[in-house]
Amino acid sequence: MVTAAKAFAAIAIISAVGGCAARPPMAPRPVMVKVPVPVPVYCPLSLPDKPRLPISELTPSSTPADTIRAYASAVAILKGAVRQRDQMITGCAAPAANSANNANTAKIAAK
Repeated sequence: MVTAAKAFAAIAIISAVGGCAARPPMAPRPVMVKVPVPVPVYCPLSLPDKPRLPISELTPSSTPADTIRAYASAVAILKGAVRQRDQMITGCAAPAANSANNANTAKIAAK
């Protein structure tokens, strides 16, 4: 016959082994991944021509007045080039949310 001590020992061993198996699996660890995100280009940009600056034509024998005039006109030319660049960048702005392309896309998705 089975004694009470043997039965108790058997139940203790079974519950100890069974308790380990019933433990939930460990939670996965979060992993941080850096993925490059493409940036849309809305129009092709063409590089403007490099302006010819009058200071490149100065010589060591140029008078101070010619030097000042050359530098003043170079500043004006470069400011114009900056304005031209800014206009090109403004022309390549993202399309508006209510544009015709977005409306057509919504119609196609609704079908």
